Amino acid sequence: MALQRLYQIARVLMQPDSSRDKALTTALSLSAEFLGVEYAALMTLDEDSGVKQAFSMPASERVWEHLTAQNIIGYVIYSRRVLTVPNLSADERWASDKWKGAAYSIPVIYNENCWGVYLLVASETNYFNHERIQFIDEVVNTTAAALENWALYDKVKASEASTRRMYDKSQQEHVEHTRTDQMRRDLTAMIYHDLRGPLQNINSSLSGLNRVLSGNDQPVVDELMRVGLQSLRRLSRMVKSLLDLERLEEGRAIMSRKSTKLHSLLSDALELVYPSAREADQSLHLDMGDDLPNVSIDPDMILRVLTNLVENAIKHTPTGGRITVRAIIVEKAITISVTDTGPGVPRHFHQEIFDKYFRIKYANAPNGVGLGLAFCRLAVEAHGGKIWVGNDADGGGAVFAFTLPVEQETGVPT
Repeated sequence: MALQRLYQIARVLMQPDSSRDKALTTALSLSAEFLGVEYAALMTLDEDSGVKQAFSMPASERVWEHLTAQNIIGYVIYSRRVLTVPNLSADERWASDKWKGAAYSIPVIYNENCWGVYLLVASETNYFNHERIQFIDEVVNTTAAALENWALYDKVKASEASTRRMYDKSQQEHVEHTRTDQMRRDLTAMIYHDLRGPLQNINSSLSGLNRVLSGNDQPVVDELMRVGLQSLRRLSRMVKSLLDLERLEEGRAIMSRKSTKLHSLLSDALELVYPSAREADQSLHLDMGDDLPNVSIDPDMILRVLTNLVENAIKHTPTGGRITVRAIIVEKAITISVTDTGPGVPRHFHQEIFDKYFRIKYANAPNGVGLGLAFCRLAVEAHGGKIWVGNDADGGGAVFAFTLPVEQETGVPT
């Protein structure tokens, strides 16, 4: 949901033919609605740091004028620092006016230029947690980029002598802004392509460093290298999954099928996620027969499906829980399931949980953007299988299961 809303805001601000006042008002309204705050304001500045315009939600409120008089807005502008007030009642600048709740104010800065101030006030204390602040930062960055782009365009119109120089710069920034907008619309098209090169460099560096430090007598060095390489491999799998997600949605063939032994594949998946389970004090179990036929699959893609499902189970299973991976033949396919001892998945979410960006929200829910299960669905369906979720009749935990067709040449009827 957060990324979808950011895309809406970016699209509004980057429309070249829209009214600037309308775009800023709409962006502010979308942000306030998503965050669930009582009051939101955006004050834009001119090049001399004077007040240019002010927008607020609700529109009838003039709270920013009062805060300017108290020099609260001035502090954010001239210090260029975020002002966070977890409890307004305990802050003397607000308590005198009987304010309650929490406030968050941030300068709108782009290319070292301060273009305004964003202010948000919520009715609850300690309201602005890490997730909400991340969302606000993205909104402010997009707003700052739009304000600077508009300012550059005004300069082009105002100065005929510098038209060409300003036009080139504006065009260059327009290209950059368009690229950013494209990344937010699909979340994968460009940024994840750009990540692969640095990840390869990091992998080469860590692998070389590991060889150099091999045989040292400091266990902490070995542990740090192990954690670093393991985290890098996990990040690489995530990046590749996001790239494949885009391609699968477009219907492009990306699979490299080969005959694969399930026992090896499932064992590899559990080995990859074992450190996360150990850290959460959870036990992993593999339940499968020795007579299962090979499957014709893209082993790397299905490995990422398995690790996604098991890592998802680890996130939602309490400390000391149990996660079981099973593989059995059911009719003409092999069914692989991942069962946990967590809270389970409400029945009315069983279909949409595989939708892109969907996340079940509850107290202390783990962070995420809702792309892992969407990738699993597309990857399984690309193999001719199906995926679903249910709840364990015995323990009540979630059961994610998917099917893979067996190979015709194995002798198993298909």
